[in-house]
Amino acid sequence: MNSQEQNMSGLVPRAIEGALELAVSGGVEAQRQHLREVLSQVREPALTLIDTAAFAHPGAGQPGRLRVAIVMLGEDCESWALELQEWKQLAEPPLISAAVPIRSAVAVRFAMRAGAHDVVFIPADAIDLARCLVKLAETRHHGTGNRSALVCALASIAGGVGVSSLTVALGFALQHLTHQRVALVDLGLQGGALAALLDVEPEHSIGELIDPTVTVDSLRMESVMTVHSSGLYLLAAPQRLEESEMVSVGTIGAALGVMRELFDFVLVDCGHHVTEGVVAAWEHSQRLLYVVEQSVTSVLPAQRFLDFFGRLKLRDLQLDFVVNRFDRHSPFTLDKVESALARPLALKVPRDDDAFIRMQIDQPDLSMVAPQSAARAGLDAIAAALCGLTTAANGRPHGALFARLRSAVGL
Repeated sequence: MNSQEQNMSGLVPRAIEGALELAVSGGVEAQRQHLREVLSQVREPALTLIDTAAFAHPGAGQPGRLRVAIVMLGEDCESWALELQEWKQLAEPPLISAAVPIRSAVAVRFAMRAGAHDVVFIPADAIDLARCLVKLAETRHHGTGNRSALVCALASIAGGVGVSSLTVALGFALQHLTHQRVALVDLGLQGGALAALLDVEPEHSIGELIDPTVTVDSLRMESVMTVHSSGLYLLAAPQRLEESEMVSVGTIGAALGVMRELFDFVLVDCGHHVTEGVVAAWEHSQRLLYVVEQSVTSVLPAQRFLDFFGRLKLRDLQLDFVVNRFDRHSPFTLDKVESALARPLALKVPRDDDAFIRMQIDQPDLSMVAPQSAARAGLDAIAAALCGLTTAANGRPHGALFARLRSAVGL
């Protein structure tokens, strides 16, 4: 460990009860100083910076205190395992957050493979650091180093109700709300709508996971995903139509099993056809959002779906209905839809055709093309509901997680 790292004063001058013991290592002094300055903006969890030499003494920390090392890694991904080796060989190794200079899925893959528990990008961002440290603190609280994402499927057996558009828009809403890793999965295998909506041309797809003789692990999963410029990840539909028929139930189950460990939220676009693969996706999900509109051609298929869903007996899967393109002046009122489905319909996305057209033409993030739109407020409310938050009358989410993220950066 670098002798220049011994002077760690300047962030927290004294030990704070319950704080994380944190060391910054690797890189050059200018990089470490930059990281310390960004860390000074983090308000939660409480941090105590200590020198790296203290980590070599087992039991030196206070009982119950979590130790974290943020390790600056170099430009050569192949050397990262060696750079982290001395930390992993300590008698009481800390949790390691790798600070990487390359903002890509490949860098994340190499860092996790090298032994990091989480990854932050350099130049650093206070919110990203807060996310990382809160997550590591909760790792200690729950006694596990494994990530487990919320997997939410979106579906409708009536075509044209906007399942794919809502999947993309909800992905952005979750990303803005939580500042965590969000992945999208396109199980509309023949249409490939998610790539079109994100305006990306995937070089890889779920079709590369179909070989049953090769294990689907985190390395293989990272290699087939597409990263949008916003940071959203996409597991795209196959590029060739004939490959869609080869994506098996086992492939879908294995992919979602690995993605639950790599991401915080996974949204699955199930399209409008029920197949064995789609049902397998539901079996690996905690939430299912069924999209319906205020029309007979949408509600009648939804009734058929409810009958089918009841026979599946997926008791661990929470089913909710989302009314898309909601129009309070429609003669097909919300009361009529609720009566037909015998279900409450609390989740609504107001009709805003202009915003969704601009989303397809200009920018897939509604917060960029229509920040004040009612549709964006509706999607924010759904994102808040998925996170277990409540929503105030003005459409702004609030609750434990939101307050934590705000206080973490001193807002």
